[in-house]
Amino acid sequence: MSVFTNYSALIFDIGDVLFSWSPHTKTTISPRTLQKILSTPTWFEYECGRIHQDVCYERIGSQFFIAPDEVERAFNDARDSLQCNEEMISLIRELKIQSPTLRVFAMSNISIPDYQYLLTKPADWSIFDHIFTSGEAGDRKPNLGFYKQVITNTGIDPSNAIFVDDKPENILSARSLGFCGIVFDNAKNVSRSLRNLVGDPVKRGREYLRTKAGSHNSVTDGNITIQENFAQLLILELMGDRCVSCQFFTFHLSHGVIQKPRPPS
Repeated sequence: MSVFTNYSALIFDIGDVLFSWSPHTKTTISPRTLQKILSTPTWFEYECGRIHQDVCYERIGSQFFIAPDEVERAFNDARDSLQCNEEMISLIRELKIQSPTLRVFAMSNISIPDYQYLLTKPADWSIFDHIFTSGEAGDRKPNLGFYKQVITNTGIDPSNAIFVDDKPENILSARSLGFCGIVFDNAKNVSRSLRNLVGDPVKRGREYLRTKAGSHNSVTDGNITIQENFAQLLILELMGDRCVSCQFFTFHLSHGVIQKPRPPS
């Protein structure tokens, strides 16, 4: 019998995880400067709903010697570039089908105006049980207060929840509260990790072996397939299921040289 943690909740960051965007705009503001703006105390206050958007752009303009109208145009362009990560959205749907009781939340550092704009973008928002924003919470990641609000409002047990974010500091805060934290580097790696954590990985492994029955050959580092019986027999011994390893090769010795193996006819 397999032993694994029964994760009952997933929490995803939105920006650079479920949505991508481009800092390249049609304005004079460079991508590097735009990224710097996003790390300023002024922007953090804006994300938490403590200052109005106009005040934020005015302060940013003064700090970076840029006209506030130019700041506004740059962020309008950035919003327009938002694209849903369909691979991750499809994965969430798959996991919810696999585990019908699984609860899925989003938790994002995003201002109320930006969040309202985000909701106009085509995406399957129905996959979320709730979306928590810094603008609504009055706090932001990686501050523990934001995480504690989410825990209180959802009633989740952090030890049974997985937190996915692209920023290591946000993952560290989540782990300090008991969450299983996954740093988002790319969709492929995160998808593999989540599939291994949600549901029974042993069951998935058995299904994979049966699906690939007859194709469990050894492959070298140089991507050369070696048709041999050892791997097939090892799988057969471990699984006790001939349907998993159903193709064995016959080797012929000719003048002291082993000839190319042939599968049984």
